[in-house]
Amino acid sequence: MANEKQTQNKAASAPAEGPISGEKPSVIEPIAALPKGNAKPFRWASDVLVLAIAALVLSWPLFVHGPMLSGHDTKEHINFGKYFAEQFWEGDLYPRWLLNMNHGLGSPSLFVYPPLPAYVYALLLPVAKILHLDAFCLGEYLCLLTSGLSAFFWMTTLAGRRVSLVVATLYMLMPYHLAVDFYRRGALAESWALAWIPLVLYFTTQAVRKKRYAIAGLALAYALLIVSHLISVLLFSALPLLLALTIAERGRKARALWTVIGGLAQGTAVSAAYLVPAFANAKYFPVSRVGGVVYPPENQLLVYGKKMFTGDPQTGFVQSVALVTADTVLFIAFCGIMALKNGPRERKKLALFWLAVCPIPFFLVSMPSLAVWKALPWLTTAVQYPWRFDVILCVAALPLAAFLLSDVFRAKRPKWGLLFVVLFFAATWVAGYAAAVKRYALPSGDRALTANEDDGWMEAWAPAGMDQYSALRASTGPRARFLTGQGAAAVLLWKPRHIEVQTDCMACGPLMVNQFYYPKWKAQLLPQGTPLPVAPALPEGLVEVQAPPGRQKILLEIPYGLDERTGDWLSALGTLVCAVLLGMGFARSRHRPAAAPIVSPG
Repeated sequence: MANEKQTQNKAASAPAEGPISGEKPSVIEPIAALPKGNAKPFRWASDVLVLAIAALVLSWPLFVHGPMLSGHDTKEHINFGKYFAEQFWEGDLYPRWLLNMNHGLGSPSLFVYPPLPAYVYALLLPVAKILHLDAFCLGEYLCLLTSGLSAFFWMTTLAGRRVSLVVATLYMLMPYHLAVDFYRRGALAESWALAWIPLVLYFTTQAVRKKRYAIAGLALAYALLIVSHLISVLLFSALPLLLALTIAERGRKARALWTVIGGLAQGTAVSAAYLVPAFANAKYFPVSRVGGVVYPPENQLLVYGKKMFTGDPQTGFVQSVALVTADTVLFIAFCGIMALKNGPRERKKLALFWLAVCPIPFFLVSMPSLAVWKALPWLTTAVQYPWRFDVILCVAALPLAAFLLSDVFRAKRPKWGLLFVVLFFAATWVAGYAAAVKRYALPSGDRALTANEDDGWMEAWAPAGMDQYSALRASTGPRARFLTGQGAAAVLLWKPRHIEVQTDCMACGPLMVNQFYYPKWKAQLLPQGTPLPVAPALPEGLVEVQAPPGRQKILLEIPYGLDERTGDWLSALGTLVCAVLLGMGFARSRHRPAAAPIVSPG
């Protein structure tokens, strides 16, 4: 009893920033190897408000000028969202074939492209109309704010509230996150990945600590990451497993590892409605036609030194990313050295882990790794752009920054030197943000003479031999017509993935329908069900059906296949398991005896 009272008194008199800042972790902690902050992230509406204001400041140009149309992927995401939302609000709950995209000729890109950014746009449309805002800009703001909140939650497992708040704000400001992905590239999918990754690591930590709801939270966070950006999933997925092995107590590492594996597997099941059809359709989207040929790795790997400063960073994108990467790596090195120099042994172990994470991604984004990319062509196909490994560097910087700032805030005497260095790096990030915003003045490009409405995957799925000008010209003609011979064709039904045409001809030529050819299109006579041959009409690249003579009713459709049914059932099952786990956690919390409060002396 005396020992218990001593322990309580020590806990009551502990400083507000928690044991991460220099004290040895208590031996009575459930996982003694892991330093623990005393913050509880869901209690502080004021901190959430601060992050919301910070995100608003950083995304304010969007609300003033609208989306940055000169961003690499901005128009693509705007169009995906626009046509996805059209079909969603008409009752198509998961539009995969975008009927009206590409000047009404359709697009299969959502069969493989992650749907979360489009869902966010669609769901925000009613809210945006009420607030008289642009739904796309509102979605981008929500993405940036989510990244700050996720980083804040994760940091509260390592530091106190003030430190967590500052580090979360720095995360939103980090140059690869904000200046490169959010503004210059307009890479909304990867930006959403950067929003969910800290949340996955937060629930990984909580799962190792055996917290209630942690497994369900880990599953849902990982599912959100999958439906945001698959390439980031590929780059990141080993980190939660390695982190679990690092922070788990000796003797419990295997159990912690399998717990996290189970959470990730469950998240994969939740996302199966997207993931299974995406893998099934991947054979129709050869990525090498988009990235591996157009952007070979030798043109994308980063070179450091004078070249970062002698060219024009406004036009030299890879050069700008090299500057950003060098800045981030120097920040990581500085924070890591300080964390290894100060603090308890267990914190040093965690700092060493995050420092050890960085060399491989830093090497792979740099020119010396060219031989690796040449020897592993599948890596180029999977990742496309080597500098995407900067995502890992952004994440690794967070705990190291938290360790450094914990020392700064807890010091009896102000550590102005350390604080000055952090402010210097933050100033360079602000400068990168300002330079990115200046790109609003650049022209956005024009696709007036092509059928492609900034559909980034068209080069992958377009039929070989297609001419975009011919396709664009065809889009202005009848929706269905015979290419040769005499005959009439009337469209009876025109819906996504389901088109019915009435034909009447004696000497029929091929029937061309104004939707792009995709191998999953099937045609049959109604009501007989007799299948008809389907092929691409070239050079237009549209669907061509061999119609028999006479008066016929033809159904052209992309059937709801086994891959989609399997994915939907797996998602339903995974979501049900999450709901059960949440219910069990809620039931345990209701029946758990209340802990005796720790009263501060006096």
